[in-house]
Amino acid sequence: MIPSNVPQDHLEMSPIIYGTSAFAQLYNPIKAHWPAEACKRAIDRGINTFDTSPYYGNSEHVLGKSLLSISDTHPRSTYYLSTKVGRYGLKKTEFDYSKERVRASVEESMRRMHTDYLDIVFAHDVEFVSVDKAVEAVEELFRLKAEGKIKCVGISGYPLPYLLALIPVIHERMGQTLDILMTYCHYNLHNTLLMDYIGQFRELGIKTIWSASPVSMGLLRSNTPAPDWHPAPKKLRAAAQDCIQIVEQACPGKDLAEVAVKFGMKKQGRQHGGYDGLVLGMSNADEVEQNVQWWKEVREMNHVNGGKNSKDDQQRIEDAVRKRLQEFEKMEWASPPIDDC
Repeated sequence: MIPSNVPQDHLEMSPIIYGTSAFAQLYNPIKAHWPAEACKRAIDRGINTFDTSPYYGNSEHVLGKSLLSISDTHPRSTYYLSTKVGRYGLKKTEFDYSKERVRASVEESMRRMHTDYLDIVFAHDVEFVSVDKAVEAVEELFRLKAEGKIKCVGISGYPLPYLLALIPVIHERMGQTLDILMTYCHYNLHNTLLMDYIGQFRELGIKTIWSASPVSMGLLRSNTPAPDWHPAPKKLRAAAQDCIQIVEQACPGKDLAEVAVKFGMKKQGRQHGGYDGLVLGMSNADEVEQNVQWWKEVREMNHVNGGKNSKDDQQRIEDAVRKRLQEFEKMEWASPPIDDC
């Protein structure tokens, strides 16, 4: 059975956005057959949007190959593609926000993912370049939008105060409003700072807001250690380890990741005062299935309780974990230094 086509004249993105950085094995090893199986399962389960970036190693290549391999039953018209421009490596010299590179990058992404258009393109990690460079990149993205090569233009980054200050500057200089914003690690068990800003972003005209990584880039999970490159301070890392024990003692065998993901899912949707899309990294079809199941459980709980939190097992464990992490709730860690940035 071929899945339904997604609207082409406007975006009706699924509440869960499939984050494909996992395809580059940034968080854990994956097997070669996992990505295609995971993409197929995602579309079949109603996840219709995939997010990637040239910065995520070979993620675009893997995603493109995977989607091509299932194109007979899951054609391009059944999903949206989101990628990024501007950041291509860890060092300052590997950022290029020039209009020439932006255009070339979009073309490269389309070739890698076997498509002649992209639904969303973000200027990636705008906090690491000058305002002038950010404007130059976004201007070129809007030119590509006018040409029909991309449908939505956005920016992504980490520090919320900087993003809030940058957006009106971009709008004023360009005379156009960004379509979408993505930030990460700002709505999770140890940090809910996004809720202090989301209304202000909407007042600036940002129609669509994505929140990425409810597991805080691998910090909030029981069975796999956080990556060595994670920027969280030692005190937060230690607290996260305590939370693993809190969860295990309350419910043996339960993963802290389940508590974290369900916490993030509760704020998806404007009806809950939250963001429009929750970006979740998934390595294989089993993880897709698990996240869809968690989503159903959260929606059912919200429906039964009229949107109010209930004192079920999830809520009790969540409360205990958040109490341990309370001191970090409004903390933004420093962005990792990039050469002399």
